[in-house]
Parts: sequence; C-alpha cells; structure tokens
Amino acid sequence: MNGNNEHLNLSRLPVGRVDAVCSPEAFAEMCGVSDDTVMGWMRTGTVPTVKVRDARLINIERLCEDLEQGKDLFAEGDYDND
Repeated sequence: MNGNNEHLNLSRLPVGRVDAVCSPEAFAEMCGVSDDTVMGWMRTGTVPTVKVRDARLINIERLCEDLEQGKDLFAEGDYDND
C-alpha cells in the first residue's frame, strides 16, 4: 500500500442482492488477496468498514455504492472517517 492507490479485483463480488457487511476473511476471498492484505486496507482506511459489536467488518453496501458512482481507485485514507 505505502500511499499508493489500490486496484481491487472485485469481479467476485456477488451480483444482485448483497449483504450490507462481510468479514475481512470473506472479502479477502472475494478479492483474491490474503487476509493480511485486507486487514491492512482496513487499518489504513483504504476500504469502508463498520463496527458491529466487537467486530470490524467490510461495509459492502457503501463499497458497492461508491463503485456504482464510478469510484475505481481506492487509496489509503479514503475511508478514515468510518
């Protein structure tokens, strides 16, 4: 990451009805990257997250909304305020 933009391979995201959130492990599998990579994206605000009880999860709903609005690059800090 190191301040670079990330090109996420999101071709495995579910089509149609999408759950609002998913675990970092499930997101890693969808993107074809390691769990550690996703955890790094979460720590640096590269992907949107939400806290549910004691767990931090990927906010798939927001991610899909941003993609529909034309977002195609994800940089460190994009989602720092989540």
